Amino acid sequence: MSWDSQFAEPIHLPNNVIATTLRHVMAYVSELPEAERTSREWQNACKHILEAADQVGSVWFARIAIIQAIKRRTPHFRRRSWSPEELRLLNKLVVDGASPRTAAEALNRSKETVRTKARRAGCPFPRRDGVKRQRLLKQEGAEHRGAF
Repeated sequence: MSWDSQFAEPIHLPNNVIATTLRHVMAYVSELPEAERTSREWQNACKHILEAADQVGSVWFARIAIIQAIKRRTPHFRRRSWSPEELRLLNKLVVDGASPRTAAEALNRSKETVRTKARRAGCPFPRRDGVKRQRLLKQEGAEHRGAF
């Protein structure tokens, strides 16, 4: 076994250690809480580390598995469901002529999410070119009435 096999590029571990060898990573893994160490990602990383140490597997694959296991700690964002109040507010905003940006800010969601939900709910936002055309027609009508 060669625990001193070096990675092509060092790995920055969350405990502020820069791992350059398989031995550094295994020391880090041994310090992890059991719940995390037994996670699917860390089990996969350990399998690849052992294969690389036995010179059966690739150090590069071990590195990839380690990075994936480290990134497991980042939070996963799940989709929020829409409450009936949010759907009513979205419908009201569309009917009142609010822009997708305004609706997104009011509902604390992304502009694309709001636009897609409005379309699926059967009350899509008007297309931008249609809104601009109506705005121009209103301005021309106001100017025309002001001329008399």
